[in-house]
Amino acid sequence: MDSFKEIINYILEFYNFIKELISSNLPWLHSISLLLSGLFLWGIIYIFIKTDYFNLKTEEYMDIFGVGNLTKRRSLKGWEQIRKRILSSDQQDWKIAILEADKILDEILKMSGYIGSDLDNRLELVRKENLAVLEEIKNAHNLARQIIKDPSMELKKENAIVALKSYKKAFIELNLLEE
Repeated sequence: MDSFKEIINYILEFYNFIKELISSNLPWLHSISLLLSGLFLWGIIYIFIKTDYFNLKTEEYMDIFGVGNLTKRRSLKGWEQIRKRILSSDQQDWKIAILEADKILDEILKMSGYIGSDLDNRLELVRKENLAVLEEIKNAHNLARQIIKDPSMELKKENAIVALKSYKKAFIELNLLEE
């Protein structure tokens, strides 16, 4: 029983010591906690800004509720990047431009409800009435497939321009781009 009383006394002494320590340093602890809270809040806001979290969430909700024409805006951004690449003098940039246009077309057809494992399958489902430039697109897609199979292949700028014009016509027809 004595040891139990000693333990209780020790705990009470420790409690009083901590209580006195905290109460005497309360203004300092309050200041430090405010400073740390401010630093953590700043860090959270900084991360949200750097990761573009709010814009991504806004776009996600716009897609869900069908507000705005987000797909069109994304495609326009992608098309601007493609145009910059084709203006380059580097053959690799031309190849990347074709592959990016091919990818945009694939995403658009997917979102339009064309089911298939890849763009080849989706293009087989598209009818000429739905896409007047279907044959041109198939030729452009064949060029993209050749680039994927052989990245070191020689590509003439004229061929790249013809392919990208086909993609542009398709994007205009699909109301993603304006003439």
